[in-house]
Amino acid sequence: MATLKDIRKRIVSVKNTQKITKAMKMVAAAKLRRAQQALMGGRPHADFLRESLTRLVGAADAYDLPLLKKRENAGKAHLLILTSDRGLCGGFNGNLLRFVEHWRSHEGKEFSEVEISVIGRKGRDFYRAKKIELDSFESWSQEAFTFADAQAMAAKWQDRYEAEEFDVLYLGFNHFKSAISQETTLKTVLPVTVEPQSETLPGPVAFEGDPKALLKQLVLRQLATEFYVAVLESQASELGARMSAMDNATNNAGEMIDSLTLMYNRARQAAITTELMDIVNGAEALG
Repeated sequence: MATLKDIRKRIVSVKNTQKITKAMKMVAAAKLRRAQQALMGGRPHADFLRESLTRLVGAADAYDLPLLKKRENAGKAHLLILTSDRGLCGGFNGNLLRFVEHWRSHEGKEFSEVEISVIGRKGRDFYRAKKIELDSFESWSQEAFTFADAQAMAAKWQDRYEAEEFDVLYLGFNHFKSAISQETTLKTVLPVTVEPQSETLPGPVAFEGDPKALLKQLVLRQLATEFYVAVLESQASELGARMSAMDNATNNAGEMIDSLTLMYNRARQAAITTELMDIVNGAEALG
């Protein structure tokens, strides 16, 4: 049975842990507000760019650009998965990686080969434990992810796609819905997909300059925007998941402290009762 000293040590230890989890929750909440602001600013830009691309493709009679053309009999797919470098964020990484593995076991079988690249140490550790070799791995830099970083990422994967290293590129990430809710997503990035126009325009669309050159530039920007918004979604989701996980850990620590305090008081009362009985028994023996 635990002694009073042991219980006191456990209470102190849990209180120290609670201070850490509470601080981590506050840090994640502060970072989440900034990440949400960046994401809310990026989403409208992506929607407007997607709409502009749709209109331009229709007006330009869909010029035959390699990034827009789907390859027939696509046999090789590539998965780029956005995970985190750090843990303590609930099911953020596990849910996404299980979702991707389920896709590989089912829908991914239509491809003759599926290669995997990962950004984030948790994804690397997951596939290392499964003894699955990755095509490439990168960790996140400590600096904020900018649109210039997204353009460099887009250029890298564009070059590999045009070199026919793969036929389809999928981007796996967590879509941010709220601080307590994230949705696992697997999105086709290459070739760039343009959704059919949902409504008929009232008149012809006028563009300044050569529509073909404009379309090419717009497709490249659309590709970079896809990467940019996906990273913002992933970062906001990670911070939301970490804030929620640390909040739950703080509450659990409080419940454990209450339970240990009750145990300590009962043990202390039992010790006092035992001492009183010894005194009474001693007095009776002397009397």
